Amino acid sequence: MTKEKITIDGRQRSFERIAPTSPRTGAPLLLALHGTTQNSRAMRSFSGGTLDALAERIGADLVYLDGHRRAWNDARRLKTSAAQKKNVDDVGFVSAVVHHFGRPTIAVGYSNGGQLLHRVLRERHGLLVGAALISAGLPVDDDFTLVGTSPDEIPVLLFHGTADPVVPFDGGATKLLGRTRGSVRSARATAESYAPHAEPVVARHGDIERANWGRVRQVTQFGVGHVIPNRTTSPAPRFVGPSHHDLDAGEEIEEFFGLTPAA
Repeated sequence: MTKEKITIDGRQRSFERIAPTSPRTGAPLLLALHGTTQNSRAMRSFSGGTLDALAERIGADLVYLDGHRRAWNDARRLKTSAAQKKNVDDVGFVSAVVHHFGRPTIAVGYSNGGQLLHRVLRERHGLLVGAALISAGLPVDDDFTLVGTSPDEIPVLLFHGTADPVVPFDGGATKLLGRTRGSVRSARATAESYAPHAEPVVARHGDIERANWGRVRQVTQFGVGHVIPNRTTSPAPRFVGPSHHDLDAGEEIEEFFGLTPAA
């Protein structure tokens, strides 16, 4: 693991790069965006290392970006973070890192990191080859600066738990540490904003439901909170709700995007 820096719009930004033991030619770059109050190292611990394990399996470089004061300048109108209030160029940050590595990139955004991906997918068509959004409802029109802007038509994988106390599964006001950070659409409406206009094929196994529209998949975990699905950690249930260990985000990403394990 190495800590690296890059200057964007006069501001020095940092990211952590984790190189695989056995790099595979043709493997994509994996780019990870943490949630509010987190940084790159906190996201690694919070997620049980699921993305680290994925990157090692497929021989890919994994890059965790650090937000400005632990948050991202997404496209919501309600400005609650320093990154938003200072209009930090986070889209430029993501773009610069992708171009720095010069490889097809799959981005994974959790919570506020997923909110940034909603913006990137609308402002930078062609930048990513895939995106995974975890517990990141699309802002309602009254709280979204990119209403009417179509997202890039790339494969998109979405995760959400029905017992999420921070970003409500059925939509509504978000809540974190007693404060609202705007309102979001439901998980299904968020998925439909990326999906072709057709009914999905839905399959449920236990507490996991997958709705597939071809290049878009929504994964619902019943009874699960505001977490990054993995098989080991159950972080801060008082604040983020319950965890189940019957789903692993890295494994789901590997299968959905057809990523090839290293030899």
